[in-house]
Amino acid sequence: MSKRIPLLLAVGASALCLFLAFGCSEKSTWPSPALVLESVPTSLVPRIDGDATDREWLSAPELLIAMSDAEGNGGGSFYVRMKSVYTPYPDTVYFMLQWADSTDDALPDRLVYQGPRWENMDCNVDRSLVNPASWTRLPGEEGKEDMFCILFEITPVSDEQGTFAARGCQLACHNGMRVPARGSATGSFDAWYWMRARTDPVSRCDDMVLDSTGFLGDDGIAPWGSNLRGVGYVPRYIAKGENGGLSPAKFVYDPGPFGQAFTPCDTVNPGSLLNWNDPRDPLVDYVPAYIVRDPTGSRGDVKAKGEWDDGRWQVEIKRAMNTADVLNDVAFDPAKTYTFTIAFMNGSGVLHSGSVPLTLKFRR
Repeated sequence: MSKRIPLLLAVGASALCLFLAFGCSEKSTWPSPALVLESVPTSLVPRIDGDATDREWLSAPELLIAMSDAEGNGGGSFYVRMKSVYTPYPDTVYFMLQWADSTDDALPDRLVYQGPRWENMDCNVDRSLVNPASWTRLPGEEGKEDMFCILFEITPVSDEQGTFAARGCQLACHNGMRVPARGSATGSFDAWYWMRARTDPVSRCDDMVLDSTGFLGDDGIAPWGSNLRGVGYVPRYIAKGENGGLSPAKFVYDPGPFGQAFTPCDTVNPGSLLNWNDPRDPLVDYVPAYIVRDPTGSRGDVKAKGEWDDGRWQVEIKRAMNTADVLNDVAFDPAKTYTFTIAFMNGSGVLHSGSVPLTLKFRR
């Protein structure tokens, strides 16, 4: 069963209407951007790998989107570059986003080991590794993750002050969206939530629905989950074996229930390959606070992959034009236009910037 997630989401991100930044934290003298993203037809398809050099993108017009505090809550004023292409057969739409970011924030809420140095201890007797007193979190790391969310209307959204097409993020997020609950005839968003630490490792956006009651994941298994054991900050899982091909220092891949359970006999930190609190490692010992996994069902409809290089993010996104999940997903028709907004969080689970209402149209 899917569980309703409060509007702040479990990650601590307040509101969602995507700010993607190009020229982070600097005022720009560029001209005012347009408001229409045009998706153009292509017979070839870009690879979803974060490398935006595929020639398919060369034919797509670029939309320069201004992100601002006026549509957010303190994330700054930025620009993001966005393109889109689509294929008629199979009916699939692609997006590419680029923005400047000086850091790759991929380790929010780390679970830090502060217990005794592990040396000549009997793991069957000494339980230091799973003692809640041995684990903590560091100040300033709450929600420290690069994230963005795109909101498309599934059904028209409005409140007593106007429509989503006119008010954008100020309706969807900041004024408390006053629309009927999910399942009614009107008033819901398709939310594509990209998270550097939680969805990008498995090449996805978290596919969700937003309405007046908050965020609800589409049917299926989510691409991420908490790595807390349930008492204090003791990890539930630890990276082992091939770890899904992911870096054991940044990610914990969970192939199934109890597949990588953390025990008192996991005496080596997989990130450093040294015993816990080994003096040869000058850095703190930690375990990622979240697990990642391959999503199932409609929850995994939106494929996405990012690449951070030399102060810039590039993220490519892919989704079927029509997933047949009419309750949870917007169905794209090339003969129609669609209102959307975006919100972006640069290493923060709270501060973000948003866009004004934007329009997606398909060139035919």
